Amino acid sequence: MEEPHFYRVDVKSEGLKTGFLDSPDIPALDVASPPQFGGPAGVWSPEHLFVASVASCLMTTFRAIADRSGLEVLEYSDSASGMLVRGDDRLYKITDVTLRPRVVVADPAKVDRVLRLIDKAEQVCLISRSIAATVHVEPSVIVASPAQV
Repeated sequence: MEEPHFYRVDVKSEGLKTGFLDSPDIPALDVASPPQFGGPAGVWSPEHLFVASVASCLMTTFRAIADRSGLEVLEYSDSASGMLVRGDDRLYKITDVTLRPRVVVADPAKVDRVLRLIDKAEQVCLISRSIAATVHVEPSVIVASPAQV
């Protein structure tokens, strides 16, 4: 692959606190200020997208590392959250993102390996490495048969 890589996103305002994102070959996505800042409910906000970016990066990085190492993952999910605070400068920022990856594997002997690979994925995740917020990872590994998933 040639480097650097560029990712184009077009944004267009549709109202005072609403708009949409678009990018070549990706469906458009409605975006707005969150309700706490006067935006409508039920629409993706920059704050949600920020947290989603961190969570999805860990997921895709972990899955790639697990695949390359031959680890069979039956299921991966995450319940992520971000903490937005107002600083002494009266400006807002997301200071902490907590990821709660839940990985399901069939072999109980693989639990420690899953935890090591999650740690490795967090260390190399390009989004986590690109932001100022502190990322906390609280993983859980579940052992289940494929029929139980």
